[in-house]
Amino acid sequence: MNTYTHTHAHTDAAASGAAARLTREYLKGLPAGCAPERSCQTSALAGDIYGSAFLTRPVFFGRGESRELGARLSGLYDLLLTLPQRLHDGDLRAFTAALGWSPEQIAATLRPDGRPRELPRSARADLYREEDGFRLLELNGGSPLGGWDIALLNEALLREPYTASFAQEHRLDFTDGIDVLRNLWHESFPGPDPSTNPVVALLEWPESYPVMERHLRRMAGLLAAHGVEAVPCHLGQVEYRADGIHVAGRRIDVVHRWFVINDVVTAGDAALLAPLSEAADRGLVHLFTPLENEVYGTKAALALLSDQRNRSLFDRAELEVIDVLLPWTRLVRDEKVEVAGERVDLLRHALAHREDLVLKASSSHSGLDVLAGWETSADEWAGRISAAVDGPYILQRRVRPVAEDFPAPGGGPVEPAVLTWGVFLAGRGYGGAYLRGTTDLDSGVISSGRGGRLGTLFLCDDGEETP
Repeated sequence: MNTYTHTHAHTDAAASGAAARLTREYLKGLPAGCAPERSCQTSALAGDIYGSAFLTRPVFFGRGESRELGARLSGLYDLLLTLPQRLHDGDLRAFTAALGWSPEQIAATLRPDGRPRELPRSARADLYREEDGFRLLELNGGSPLGGWDIALLNEALLREPYTASFAQEHRLDFTDGIDVLRNLWHESFPGPDPSTNPVVALLEWPESYPVMERHLRRMAGLLAAHGVEAVPCHLGQVEYRADGIHVAGRRIDVVHRWFVINDVVTAGDAALLAPLSEAADRGLVHLFTPLENEVYGTKAALALLSDQRNRSLFDRAELEVIDVLLPWTRLVRDEKVEVAGERVDLLRHALAHREDLVLKASSSHSGLDVLAGWETSADEWAGRISAAVDGPYILQRRVRPVAEDFPAPGGGPVEPAVLTWGVFLAGRGYGGAYLRGTTDLDSGVISSGRGGRLGTLFLCDDGEETP
């Protein structure tokens, strides 16, 4: 019996109410040959980590919808933060070990005495939109998040006259991620005068810095336009002094971390990071964000929320938060699990329902280490499932997003495409979003490496759809 019954749907229900109406109106009025994506291809976002392929129109999203989604994501994040207490009596070391982190990663992440830090509330949720609402694929916690600079794409789209006129007529606006980021810094580190901008280190891992340097320098330029001095650098360039940390002769107030937990592999890596963590714990610098944030951004943590055996730990309202957003997700273990009310052997279930499941590494990002069962042969799938048992991997129900209409590149005829929504959680609410889209409606991963197109959205007034 197929326990997963969702199917593809091509429907304007992908956007509800006013957003759906605006999409139809936008497409109906689009002049022949008008291709707003061309203005994006000359923008500052083109190239390096984002590629040069862009969605052929903006996406519209109701302001009320954005607030509701932000509140739901905040509620789910709250529950993730409580997992160490609910599952391990507050023992963070036991919790991170249960997530599959190595001793080196645990040593680099947690305080020596195991006390939890007060963590900034910064994350990006990657979601698909099914017919009945958004479903969470993963929640990337912390600061190394792609899309802070997505407003560059909104500005590029507004250089196209038709889009600019449409946005003005319908009072559309957008969220500037750089403003969101500055507000997060001020909210996370209260005390200094909020009108005083800090000196910020945009800090990468030494091996990753050559690839990321261009992106970090663009970020530094955007921050400079907001009055913030930012210094792109890597961890090997940091100098530790009695009064704090310094980079290129500048004393640093805030470190914006761009490296991730997977950069920490050896004891030497942990030792490289230790002085920065110690300086932050002593109050010599503000660290946005410590690696501890990533404890709550792993797919393994989502599996613990989804696990039927843990449902008794949550009240009815908390379970509703989980059930509304999170598809069936489990750690890969040789054990019995519950699927659609039945107790089944997980590994046998995985083999029998390959086309309805995705195998993911629990700490990967950017669509890496994701294996879609429907894109994989039965033999390869069986081998990969076997190799994943008791490792840092999860199985997740396949989420089938509804499609939206987009003009073909260059102003061609309308064609359906599906989207990944990268929605920022900033504090306790919505902090903007960036999108990836593809016309391959059965794609296991929507990424630039697999033909995905980058996009952005404009916020509109919510209202009832007119006939």
